[in-house]
Amino acid sequence: MGKYMSPEEMLRLGLIMTPFNPVTGAAMITAGTVDGNQTFEVHPDMLPRLLAGLDRVRDEYAQAQQLAQRLSYVQPPAYDEVTKQITKSIAQRAQGGENSLFDTAEGMIKWIDDFKAAVQQAITDTERVEEANRMA
Repeated sequence: MGKYMSPEEMLRLGLIMTPFNPVTGAAMITAGTVDGNQTFEVHPDMLPRLLAGLDRVRDEYAQAQQLAQRLSYVQPPAYDEVTKQITKSIAQRAQGGENSLFDTAEGMIKWIDDFKAAVQQAITDTERVEEANRMA
């Protein structure tokens, strides 16, 4: 049997990558937000549910991207100048680069993927801590 190691010791030794709150035991996951990096504390038992929720949200953004692609090919219902211009504006807003619906959804998908990776790492690290302490 080995000696008991706290998550802080394991983190310091490079055995895990996720910091854990020493009081609550919650995983401390850092993610970029509009206000800079923020740390979210998630109880280890909730990590799998969080991961599943992120998958659902990611699917919604993927559907939004598909809708944005379809909107960029909408034909004007009439061919007067005003209708053509409005249809063109909708297509540009849907697919037109920075701040477009497509690019916004793409950015959110990337953020979710990065956050999911951090959550998955926290799950892996939780399992490592539990396994190490079972062996102690």
